[in-house]
Amino acid sequence: MKTELMQKNLLASLCMVGVMGCNLAPKYAKPQVDLPEKFATSGPWRTASPRDGESRGNWWSLFGDAALSGLMKQAETGSPSLEIAVQRVAEAQAVARADRAGLFPSAALAGSAQRSRGTGTLQYQFAGGRTRTTLGTVLDLNYELDLWGRIKNQAQASVARVERAEADRRSVLLSLQGELAMNYFAIRAQDAEISLLKSTLALRQRTLDLASARYKQGDIAQIDVAQAETEFAATQSEAIGLEKRRAELEHAIALLIGQTASTFRLPAADLKGSPPNVPSSVPSDLLERRPDIAAAEREMAALNAEVGVAKAALFPSVRIGVSGGRESSFIGQLARSASRVWAMGPASVDWPIFDANKRAADIDAQRARYQQAAAGYRQTVLEAMRDVEDALSGLSVLARQRTAQEATVAAAERAVDLSQKRYDSGLVSFYEVIDAQRTLLRSQQELTRIKGEQFLSAVLLVKALGGGWYFVLGPE
Repeated sequence: MKTELMQKNLLASLCMVGVMGCNLAPKYAKPQVDLPEKFATSGPWRTASPRDGESRGNWWSLFGDAALSGLMKQAETGSPSLEIAVQRVAEAQAVARADRAGLFPSAALAGSAQRSRGTGTLQYQFAGGRTRTTLGTVLDLNYELDLWGRIKNQAQASVARVERAEADRRSVLLSLQGELAMNYFAIRAQDAEISLLKSTLALRQRTLDLASARYKQGDIAQIDVAQAETEFAATQSEAIGLEKRRAELEHAIALLIGQTASTFRLPAADLKGSPPNVPSSVPSDLLERRPDIAAAEREMAALNAEVGVAKAALFPSVRIGVSGGRESSFIGQLARSASRVWAMGPASVDWPIFDANKRAADIDAQRARYQQAAAGYRQTVLEAMRDVEDALSGLSVLARQRTAQEATVAAAERAVDLSQKRYDSGLVSFYEVIDAQRTLLRSQQELTRIKGEQFLSAVLLVKALGGGWYFVLGPE
């Protein structure tokens, strides 16, 4: 009993020594990046208090489109790219559990049965030439003393990579949602333009019918009919050409939600309403909400811990082994105290003496990897700032451009009405009517394009800010 108690106390002491070993990793602190106090684009900004634990919510619901919400649900369950990201998180979690297991002793239970006969002609051979049976059960305990924090730092690096994998998953999800929303609004803008061309085509048909009737009555020349036919055919060709682009967008949406293009159809609908108002936040929110920034920071933390792993390789590693069990030639005697066997002592000691500075070079390489990650983090933050500025300036410019284009469409509509009256009065040729109608169509198409661009810029802003939870319904 005393021997077993001594073994347990020794093992506990060794475990404590391993856990309390020194840590050679540099002290890690989240990097600080100088950010401006406000965005360059004017807006109703306020100082935000980021709450990273809160859900970002279904940001696409701010657009008030039920069809888009349905597609988002399909994408979350059917996208292969998102499933890959989910499984990468599971892989990182499994690796982290495996690395953490190194902090604890390992135990293995072995059983053996052997019947053997030794030679009887060797000098000083005891019991030579006899046949015997050996039965045994042994429990082996092994533990590596983490004197220099190698195992602990490796476990910390693995945990950081789990967090990075989760941030990457959120980044893939946000990119998937953003791309789906952009393709959706692009196809809705295409539908609006197709609808516009169809209504224009109906107007062209009525104009052609009227011109043909007046020509038969001798009121106008044949050139007017030819011009009406030309405009009708050109509008019809343009409307057909838009169907190709719409089909491509539909196929892209099918891929994003995990369906084959041949089985997916999205009914046509007009582009209605306006995108949500701009968010009320400051650049510091990006550090808490953008998943790509979080992933870059977690990679830095992992590489910092791995510097400690590389440094630990300069020092000796000690693995302690303890084993105990029963051994006998007879099953019935295995339970007797006389059949007990045990052993303890260093299982292995690895002390580097000379390696031509290989380990030192490994440390330098690991430090360089950390510096690369630090530079990558700063680059990611700067790119995030650029993305936000691009989206905000785009929304600001498009809002002013839409106002101007609406005035252009209104003026073009008046011009068509006046030119038609002048033509009916015989003051101008039919070409003036055609030219006015063509100008109106192009103005209406440009207004439709601007409306679509506003929705696309709103989605880009959502992605730039790391999620639509930033949107508010007007200034606060």
